Amino acid sequence: MVQPIEPTKNSVLKPEHLRRPKEPILIIEDKKENQVLLEGICKKIGAAYEVAENGELALEMAKKKQYSLYLVDLMMPVVDGKTFIAEQRKIEPRAVFIVQTAIDQTEEIIEIMKMGVYDYLIKPLHVEIVADRLEKTLEYVYLKRMEALLIDEESKELKSQLEWLNYKESHRKTNEVNAELNSILNLKTTLMQGSGLGVLTSIIDSIEKIKKEENGNYLIPKEYWDIISENQDHNKSMLKGLDLAVETIQSHLKLQKVSSETLLAILPDIVKDFQNELEEKEINVNLPVVKQTVTLEVDLNYFKIILHEIFTNGIKYSKTKSNFDIFVTFVDGYFCLSAKNNIIDDDYAKHLLHSEKKLVEPFYRIHPPVESFYHKEKFSLGLGLTMVDFLLHKHNGMFFIRNAIDHTTEIKASCVIAEVFLPIQT
Repeated sequence: MVQPIEPTKNSVLKPEHLRRPKEPILIIEDKKENQVLLEGICKKIGAAYEVAENGELALEMAKKKQYSLYLVDLMMPVVDGKTFIAEQRKIEPRAVFIVQTAIDQTEEIIEIMKMGVYDYLIKPLHVEIVADRLEKTLEYVYLKRMEALLIDEESKELKSQLEWLNYKESHRKTNEVNAELNSILNLKTTLMQGSGLGVLTSIIDSIEKIKKEENGNYLIPKEYWDIISENQDHNKSMLKGLDLAVETIQSHLKLQKVSSETLLAILPDIVKDFQNELEEKEINVNLPVVKQTVTLEVDLNYFKIILHEIFTNGIKYSKTKSNFDIFVTFVDGYFCLSAKNNIIDDDYAKHLLHSEKKLVEPFYRIHPPVESFYHKEKFSLGLGLTMVDFLLHKHNGMFFIRNAIDHTTEIKASCVIAEVFLPIQT
């Protein structure tokens, strides 16, 4: 059959192509003219492909390698499309199929969908329609593989983190002095980074050297006063964030049983709240589509704060023209909401790999403050993830954040995954 092709010059390196599985599409079609048409469409969207003339040959090819999806003609000699789908489903339960049929009748379409196919195409095939369906299906395959990978990783992470939490609690009493010292050092570092007290202190020291006295008053250059005013706004924001942190710590949560569907309904409003920042950084948010509903025990008002902080942290440190993905999985009796964002592969990202568990410590920062985001942060001084961790413990849940490499596409990407675990109620 046809060897995998290189994407055409006009189709390579589009951002959306990074969210594709790395395996080729298998076109299963007996008619040469349709083969040529589908090959041309794959070239147009920059997708690699191979061709099988019938279902028997396709089954043999699928035994030897993995394909991203199967584009299947129903009417073929030797082994037809329905038989191929049934046989391949036994070997590869998660396989994704798109079928082609010339029969545009409701009963036939219902029978096709009962086979568990992802989509269908009515012949004669239209280039733009097929191209659009393939694009969407390839991204669907990517998202489903990412979900499966997360379930596997989250199960391991949950066991690892439970062991870590038990260890941390058993050593808490003996390490209280060191913990307090680390918090003080973290606070000192945070205060001296970015705008706020650090800059204000430096500016006042500079003014001391250049100020002039006239008629009993000090004269200060306008540019210095403008910087002082700007940093005063940052200081007020920091104090407001500290006040909210104290208020949150002293609050009593009202946990109520709600459906996971109700909880996830919060997400679209949070996306709207970050619309300007998303447009500025050209970040695309992908929300989950969840068919399973479970019962959770949450305080919805405080859970909104948890989600807001996760979005703040994720969007703030995402690289431009990237994706911010939300996944929902169910792991060992827990409802897990995962937020995945791509990050710039720099020295800060390398440092993150060795400091994951420190990120929830009070005042701890890896990245310097992002000045353009200070007005979006509910909590200041690096307390955002600390409060997320605190509130999730109040919900009898857990919060983990970890560095990861996305291996699901041909181009590997550094990313951060923030995970919220809530126990499922019976």
